Amino acid sequence: MTFLVTGESLVDLIGAPGSWTFTAVPGGSPLNVAVALAALGRPVRFAGETGDDFFGGLLRDHLTRHGIGTGDLAPAASTGLAFARVGADGSASYDFRFEWRLSAPVALDGVTCLHTGSLATLVAPGGDHVRALMRAAKAAGVTVSYDPNIRPSLAGDHSAAVALVEECVRLSRLVKVSAEDLDWLYPGEPGLDVARRWAGLGPELVVVTRGGDGATAVLRDWLSDDGISGDGVPGDGVITCPAPAVEVVDTVGAGDTFTAAYLDALHDDALPDDALHGGPLPDDALHGGPLPDGALTPARVAEALRRGCAAAAIVCTRAGAVPPTRAEVNSFSLGTGLSRAEEGHT
Repeated sequence: MTFLVTGESLVDLIGAPGSWTFTAVPGGSPLNVAVALAALGRPVRFAGETGDDFFGGLLRDHLTRHGIGTGDLAPAASTGLAFARVGADGSASYDFRFEWRLSAPVALDGVTCLHTGSLATLVAPGGDHVRALMRAAKAAGVTVSYDPNIRPSLAGDHSAAVALVEECVRLSRLVKVSAEDLDWLYPGEPGLDVARRWAGLGPELVVVTRGGDGATAVLRDWLSDDGISGDGVPGDGVITCPAPAVEVVDTVGAGDTFTAAYLDALHDDALPDDALHGGPLPDDALHGGPLPDGALTPARVAEALRRGCAAAAIVCTRAGAVPPTRAEVNSFSLGTGLSRAEEGHT
């Protein structure tokens, strides 16, 4: 089973709070997802672009260090940069120096799941190639995963951006989107309403992440007639998961880490670790089996949300997008925000 992640790789120049001093770290939403999947032990290919410059060397070294080959990297005139300033609450705002072409072909041989999103699907001319790859993957029976991860400063015309996002939604089996992105795409419209509408466009699963308020999923084939019960109980198609309370250092890479962990769980062919449950899952937890061939069930989606929220919480306790290992995610207690080992020492 191989994941292919396609999209931008950038160098994040992260400013120290209250200072104009910046630290260079590897970044870009798709790159972060690829590295987080590798940290969880998944075989990953990453298709993107880097320049033949110092910053490009940083990104290539970063991929190699995490066991991800660089054979799918195409040359760029220069490596993309994202200047990030971290606010008092740990949230980051960005200013980009970025071009995107991705003119080299990307092979789908042996790929189980294609994940993409963010700038890579919106910025021309590379976005055209990425959406063509999504269409080819869907036609080949490869699971397509998508995260809009909107960057308003580079999204261009609002109406055109909405149309492109909805095109990508139609091409995807799995969609993860932040509440912040939905607010920008559809101002004033409740996120759950959008998620239900998007599920009607084609995806089997639409997940809305809400930062410190956790995540909500709409599972298309399990929706009741009205699509809502309000209680988040698996079985009605709307599933919720709270976010663990942690001391936030910054939120850089949190959403991307969630994406990797929830994708990992949806494709997991083993019973989930009891450490995230306090007990075994119900008998129907693996009904239909893991993706790509298995059917999505509320129990599996609930577990995916739990792992995603746990992984995102862990990365928020660290500076930069430093993803957790599978062991760290499995030992994390959603009830306390601490690992099992730490619970006895508070």
